[in-house]
Amino acid sequence: MYINDVTRNLNKSRQALTRQQSIVESLLGKQYAVQNKKRDMFIKSTAYDAGVYTFSTGKNSKMISNSILTIMNNDISKIQKKGNVYECGGVRFTANQIPKIKENSLSEIKSRDNVIDFGKEKYFRYVSSDGKSHCLYTDKKGVGAIVSELMRGELHDAVLEKYAGFWNYLMQKDPIYIGLTYSDTQIREYMKEAGIEEGFFTVKMGDREVIHFYSATKVTSPIQSVERYDSRYQSLTSGGILLDEYEPGSIFKIDDREYPLSDSHTLDIPYGEDIFSLEYPNGYKFGKKVEA
Repeated sequence: MYINDVTRNLNKSRQALTRQQSIVESLLGKQYAVQNKKRDMFIKSTAYDAGVYTFSTGKNSKMISNSILTIMNNDISKIQKKGNVYECGGVRFTANQIPKIKENSLSEIKSRDNVIDFGKEKYFRYVSSDGKSHCLYTDKKGVGAIVSELMRGELHDAVLEKYAGFWNYLMQKDPIYIGLTYSDTQIREYMKEAGIEEGFFTVKMGDREVIHFYSATKVTSPIQSVERYDSRYQSLTSGGILLDEYEPGSIFKIDDREYPLSDSHTLDIPYGEDIFSLEYPNGYKFGKKVEA
């Protein structure tokens, strides 16, 4: 039978999965589950990077070709399954004929100049804090597990899924509710692992990119959209209700830098400063009282 999608009711079906083969069949026979407006991280791939694995003569001569692997990871709907036999691109094969992606040949994704680029149609690995490698793939929809690896019998990787979910979430225009799924500690751990420093940063996946602001704040979400930053910056520097209750000359601070309130109730704060960590007079930050 042809499988049109891999997403519907996947989370529900996982509860009944007790064997590796069941996971593969679920991927081929179910569709994505959507919870909290987020899709599951088992993502269809779109291409194959040369050098990820190699063939040798003899016992591996019957492994499927690079081109078939590309089709599989590009579009799971191209795969048919009958019993233990798969068919893709006119070629029939079993799970043990699917070559393993060699994690040691994959690069880690790190930021450069506060830009993290997951590439397009690219395999990569994430090394979690326990030192374990997790192989992922980037397609036009985001990052996620490699379908061919799951078909080989690799078990569901919750660490991989959570990591992929974090970066896929950040591809949204406004990530303000990321704290509903990830704690501030987890957010800062991912950012540190990626090499992203506080300030504006960019996330790229294929032809898409978004810019957010990473704040040191302890009273609101560490990650704010650039639009939200600009709106608050406008209120602070051009006059607005945020500063109306304070007298001209009142001192506001960001770290140890002082910004006196002007007669027109504005602050002369350079663009790019961490305005979400702004300390108001009398121990207020972000409009909230901060206990000593």
